[in-house]
Amino acid sequence: MKNLTIQTRVLLLALVPVIVLTAFLTSYNLNQARFIGEEAVAGFSSDMEESKRQELQNYLAVAKSSIAHLYDQPGSADDPEVREKAWEILRQLRFNDSGSTGYFFAYDTKGVNVMHGVNQSLEGRNLWDFQDPNGTYLIRELVKAARGGGGYVPYGWKNSDTGEVAPKLGYAEMLPKWGIMIGTGFWVDGLETQVTEMENHVGDSLRDAIIGSVTTSLIALALIVLLALVVVRSIIRPLKSAVSAMNDIASGDGDLTRRLDVSGKDELGQLATAFNSFADQVHGLVERVLSSTRTLNEATADLNQVMTEAEQGVERQKSESDQVATAMNEMTAAAQEVASNASEASTAADHANGQVCDAQGLVHQATEVIGGLSEQVSEGVRVIEQLGADSRRIDSVLEVIREIADQTNLLALNAAIEAARAGEAGRGFAVVADEVRTLARRTQQSTQEIQDMIERLQSGAGNAVKLIGSISERSEATVEETRQVNEALQRIGQAVATITDMNTQIASAAEEQTSVSETINQNVHEIVAITEQTAQGTRRAGDATQRLKNLASEMSDEVSRYRV
Repeated sequence: MKNLTIQTRVLLLALVPVIVLTAFLTSYNLNQARFIGEEAVAGFSSDMEESKRQELQNYLAVAKSSIAHLYDQPGSADDPEVREKAWEILRQLRFNDSGSTGYFFAYDTKGVNVMHGVNQSLEGRNLWDFQDPNGTYLIRELVKAARGGGGYVPYGWKNSDTGEVAPKLGYAEMLPKWGIMIGTGFWVDGLETQVTEMENHVGDSLRDAIIGSVTTSLIALALIVLLALVVVRSIIRPLKSAVSAMNDIASGDGDLTRRLDVSGKDELGQLATAFNSFADQVHGLVERVLSSTRTLNEATADLNQVMTEAEQGVERQKSESDQVATAMNEMTAAAQEVASNASEASTAADHANGQVCDAQGLVHQATEVIGGLSEQVSEGVRVIEQLGADSRRIDSVLEVIREIADQTNLLALNAAIEAARAGEAGRGFAVVADEVRTLARRTQQSTQEIQDMIERLQSGAGNAVKLIGSISERSEATVEETRQVNEALQRIGQAVATITDMNTQIASAAEEQTSVSETINQNVHEIVAITEQTAQGTRRAGDATQRLKNLASEMSDEVSRYRV
């Protein structure tokens, strides 16, 4: 059913019920006509039979009335002459029996014939057991019908004209006073002929009615078919127009400017209106899609450029992160060297402290040992100068650490900027960059503290050099000067202790700097790994952007097929 066209469906919907209804009504009318014909034939047959019965009864009534004057005479029942006169009258009576001669007969209740209108040879014979060709006990049935107040008996009898057995109808009544059954009969085959003629006439009329009904039905069906074709055409034409418009939109360069003519307020007009509204919406949708695809193409081009720049920035960030890692390794080595130098400085300070103690012991000795003390003081000057030189070396190392911290802070700032550009993918990298920047600040603070300590150490060393020089110049003068030298040595011991403490602090700071440098180095390696992941994500994002650009281009090509 789904494969049928709407035209075929509408025709079937219009014609099938009409054909079925026509066939049903024709069949019903034919059956009714046949039934009416059969009823008419049956009624005609019944009327004819009743007419014949009445005619037969009238004949017998005439016969009875012809002998009524004899039958009504007193004592006629016992007077054979009276009955013989009556029988003679009945023998003379005749009536037309379908072209033959109708007659009367009489029997007693035992079946003995007492009178026969045409065959007197039967008179006096007992015909109680007589049977017609159909096996009917004719005399018995007639006597029985007569005793019942008068009745009819159908039977068969051989027709002398045709020599064939034909149907007859007998009627009998009783003459009660005489105990005699009087009856008559006539042929009824003429009745059957009339019924047959009636059936033929009804059949002819029925056939004419059938022909007329079928002809009328065919004419009505033809008119209905023509009307259905006109109606179907009025329905199909707008539908075909709608299908053609849809095909124009769907195939080739889709024409979204195509509209249907709205010529009516029926369902087809509503369909055309709905189609035009739909076409307007599609037209607007395609225009918006075209605009969106153009915008999308521009956006994907910009995004592709941004992703390219981001990928280049990530590569630069990776390179700079490698440089930061290298710098951190160098800073770690420098911090380790600072720790080693601080340890050597501490050892030298301990040695200087021992020398001061020895010098204090020698001060209490005689003046003659002033010369040896002078030598020891000279040695102390050399050691202090060496300490100053070492302090200056530490200062240069701290300057390197400060520069590394500044560069680390700058690199961390650049890394944070690049992470912000990377968006969601660079969030973790931004956290690490912030941690690196914090560590750089701590390194700068620690370096500044060490610088302050070194400056104090250098200042103390310079003072010690001056004092020792003064002692060396005055050692040969007086013992007072020796005492002053002893006091100076005490101050030198205190300064050396201070230097020892400072060296310890420098070593601790250097160790802490080493630990911090190692932590920074690990973080930088993590930054490098994250940068590599970011680079891979950026490349994948670039590939996705390129695919998006290709899809946008394909969408633009597809949508541009429609004519708006």
